[in-house]
Amino acid sequence: MLALAVFILPLILLSGCASSGCSSDKQCKDWQTCNTTSRACMAKPGNCASDAVCNDTLKTCDPATHTCTYLKNLCRADEDCAAWQLCASTVNECKPRAGYCDSDSLCDQTDYRCDATKHVCVPKLGKCRDSFDCAAYQTCDVPRKTCVALSGRCDVESDCSAWMTCDLPNNTCKLKGGFCQNDLDCSAWQVCDVDIHRCQTGPGACDMDSQCSEWELCNRNTHFCEAKRGLCGSSAECQQWQVCDITNRRCVSRPTYCSTSAECGPAEACNTANHKCETRAGFCKTTADCPLTQRCDSDPGSKTAYRCVSVTCSSNADCPDSSCDPESQRCRGWKVYN
Repeated sequence: MLALAVFILPLILLSGCASSGCSSDKQCKDWQTCNTTSRACMAKPGNCASDAVCNDTLKTCDPATHTCTYLKNLCRADEDCAAWQLCASTVNECKPRAGYCDSDSLCDQTDYRCDATKHVCVPKLGKCRDSFDCAAYQTCDVPRKTCVALSGRCDVESDCSAWMTCDLPNNTCKLKGGFCQNDLDCSAWQVCDVDIHRCQTGPGACDMDSQCSEWELCNRNTHFCEAKRGLCGSSAECQQWQVCDITNRRCVSRPTYCSTSAECGPAEACNTANHKCETRAGFCKTTADCPLTQRCDSDPGSKTAYRCVSVTCSSNADCPDSSCDPESQRCRGWKVYN
């Protein structure tokens, strides 16, 4: 009896049944059946609880499925192996089929490695048979069996032009600070010098006074040359009543306009409101500016030059450069209007 108890106790422990035993399969696990005689749950036919049940040196009891399965890479027939393997019956081992691998040693180790998932030889990182073996930013240099970066993309600095650097997170060549690829990389007033890939001052623009004419200075806000104060480059830089004297680069009054009275006639003064020469009070330019009995003395050498003087006389003294007609009391040769 003691020997029987020693034999049954391990079975009970292996069976997973409650200490009270079982009376039906419902009280056992899915892979077990109830031995109603011994009231112990036991492995169903085709299932196992330990390697001993398998009774095969090539097999083990899989604790997940509770079935006897071949130890890793052991076999007796091809179907005992994975789809990419054949059974080498002389050694009862699963070996890769032709064209498959289970280690890098079965590949051309210069350029290939064994893919542990697909179990085929694939190009090593950076190596290729065609562009599909490379990253999206690369293409395959087939003669060299090497992935190389596409134009504008990079793996290292040397993949980019000298004025660019490799942005490794994006594998993209980008401009170094202070360099340009084209005009769009420069300010609006600059152009890209493609020989040195630097932004340079564009035609008609400036960055310093030395880039302007002697009579100009550089406006650092607009980056265009402008006339120095008091000077001009065109009439557009002058007042409406002025034009630009290109020879002297000065704004001067337009014809019939004035800036000062010095630009007007001897009888005129400059009206600074409209910049027109107007007759001064008490002066005249023509006899039409005088009363009916007077005329405008237009002799610049006369003491009464550009003033209205009487056309009647009582003596020759009243008639400069003429004589008085005593009957008409008018200076001979004078008209009311001249």
